[in-house]
Amino acid sequence: MTVLEKLGLLLLVGLGMRPILDPDFGWHLRAGTDLLVRHFWPPKFDVYSYTMPDWSWVNHEWLTDGIIALIHNELGPLVLIILFALLIGGIFLLAASVEQVQLPYKILAALIGLLAALPITGVRMQMLTLLGMAWLLWTLYRYRRGELKHLWYVPLIFVAWANLHGGFLIGLVILVVFWLCELIKYVVRHWQPTWYKKLHITELTLNYRQLRHLGIIGLLSGVAPLLNPYGWGLYYDFYKLFTNPFAIKNIAEWQPVSLALNHPIALDFTLYLILFALVLLLTYRKIEPTRWVITGLFLYLSFLYWRNLPFFMIMSVGFLAEILQRHTDLAFKVISQNKWILVTATLIVSVIIGQRIIDVGGKVADPAKSFRAGGYPIDAIHWARNNIDKLGQRMFNEYDWGGFLIWQFPEQKVFVDGRMPFWKIGDRFPFFDEQYAMGAERGSIEMLETKYDVDWILIRPARPLAIALTGQDNWMQVYRDDYAVIYHKVTKIDDETQP
Repeated sequence: MTVLEKLGLLLLVGLGMRPILDPDFGWHLRAGTDLLVRHFWPPKFDVYSYTMPDWSWVNHEWLTDGIIALIHNELGPLVLIILFALLIGGIFLLAASVEQVQLPYKILAALIGLLAALPITGVRMQMLTLLGMAWLLWTLYRYRRGELKHLWYVPLIFVAWANLHGGFLIGLVILVVFWLCELIKYVVRHWQPTWYKKLHITELTLNYRQLRHLGIIGLLSGVAPLLNPYGWGLYYDFYKLFTNPFAIKNIAEWQPVSLALNHPIALDFTLYLILFALVLLLTYRKIEPTRWVITGLFLYLSFLYWRNLPFFMIMSVGFLAEILQRHTDLAFKVISQNKWILVTATLIVSVIIGQRIIDVGGKVADPAKSFRAGGYPIDAIHWARNNIDKLGQRMFNEYDWGGFLIWQFPEQKVFVDGRMPFWKIGDRFPFFDEQYAMGAERGSIEMLETKYDVDWILIRPARPLAIALTGQDNWMQVYRDDYAVIYHKVTKIDDETQP
């Protein structure tokens, strides 16, 4: 392995190091910690909110939660961050390896893809699905080249995937789309050989035996995820999510992608798209229907929701690596042999990794500072823990603070958190009611009091609800800082005990 390749791999891992700031990490860690206590037996109903205790909770990441809790609690958050950084680097390197490309070009393509996806990476459960996508595409391409004789182990991987992260559904989409594309190519090749020849298709096509085998594997992979603690309820839970328009419409990461250049995530994605398009227009001359369909599909899916943004990078970096090798091979060899370029590259990589270590290490050493930087109400929680007598029993909280509260304030159950955007039983729809109350809509305060018996509120100071509560005689502000404000409901007993 050359010096430049080693530097590239170090940079790939270094870029993947990010502080733990995902809004849902808190409830994942708490669920995993409780899972360890229960000997990996997940609860069947919600145990973290008081608004939906009778909801049949399907934890799509129950096994991952247990693993990250074991690592975090036994080895510390820094080890967890490093392991995810290695995982992220490995994901993009694997995604760049779908074709037979030399290591330097895999690393270069992986770095470009990771830079574009960087704002959405980190210690997030979704990284497991990105790994599954990269692995599945790598496996299918090897199978088509004849490097793999069978795929009987693939359904077993889907069993693991379904228990690690709910994104296994996208893996089933890849299987179906790949098989259909190869089937169409096979039919055209055998029934209309003249047309097929005129198309000048340059990619390989599965033969009949391979198609039949992959079809069976696909069917088994669709059934395999039923081997989970929730059975068919896992699929039904996704049905409930995707048929709830209010939940999809009002969750930030489920919004359609906008390429507004003032948005940091959109800017990275736009630059990647421009680079990818230019490289294709200037250098690409192959006819590869399956690759085109899969790449186009995941470009569409990436535009569909913000959380899907890394999908296109995972699907396209292999494409990029192949093109880079074909058209930059000579230049790359010259660069890799230049002493001054290697010295400069070493300095740049050292500075970048050093900055990453200082940033992440500092936030791990001072978690309160890290939480404040992420906009979490850590100081308000510390105050609340020391002043339980000034609070109530039923808290109303911000939706995106719910997971953090489940982790940092286990003494109180939450009103709503990131697990619950589509949870609804009868007239109880906590996410809808949270959104309604946050806007201080007509009757929203009374709704919280009567419908949920809320007796204290923890929200951001600038919320319309916070402003509306200021004018309420039966609500008293008991805490305020730059990040959070706490209101306590005044009762007759409170009035009588006032001096």
